[in-house]
Amino acid sequence: MTFKELSNSGLLWTLVIIGIILVAVITMYYYFICRKHALKCGLSKETVNAVVKSSLTFSIVPSLAICTGLASLAVVIGLPYGWFRLSVLGSVTYELMAANLALSALGVDVNTAGADAFVLMAWAMCIGITCTMFTNLCLCKPMHMGSVKLGARDQRWGALSQSTFMMALLCALTVPMIFGGMVSLLTFATSIVIALVVNALTKATGAKWLSEFSLAFSLIGAMVSSVLWDSLFA
Repeated sequence: MTFKELSNSGLLWTLVIIGIILVAVITMYYYFICRKHALKCGLSKETVNAVVKSSLTFSIVPSLAICTGLASLAVVIGLPYGWFRLSVLGSVTYELMAANLALSALGVDVNTAGADAFVLMAWAMCIGITCTMFTNLCLCKPMHMGSVKLGARDQRWGALSQSTFMMALLCALTVPMIFGGMVSLLTFATSIVIALVVNALTKATGAKWLSEFSLAFSLIGAMVSSVLWDSLFA
């Protein structure tokens, strides 16, 4: 069985659909439990409904960008597994990086890889990001509480610790884009320009809904521009 045959097989589609339905059922279960508890604590239905509407907005709008990322991810790892990764636990940047590392380790690409390469790629994606999830469960609360206590003693050190975490995250995400070649750099710059334009339009027009689509516009525009940059500089 080839890489592409396995990545789009009926068995994989079935397993993915079962997994996504299971996650959806668990999500709805906790939604009703939390809603019931909120009403029991004295919150009004109007307040709860307002929170639900706000949450839906901030969930659905970013998913437009995720759907765009799925189109690029599906080319590499197939539609079902890409759908599963982005629906349950994963991100476009991480998934593509993990997939490329796994294929590079075997010295193959999507066109020449076999089923074993797909299995290795799937495990590389799954193990890496799942380990970080369990690490977060153990370390995030102590780190957060330590930062809070530090800020309570001296607000300057609290602000510095938060800024350090954000800077480290920013560097981890942007450095590969900046030093990944001319095409990568120009694509990254294009996304920044689009985000700045959307932000300026939001302030000029007062249309706050535009800011909610900033991520989607930036990702879509950057992906479209990457085709142009690739034709010019690749």
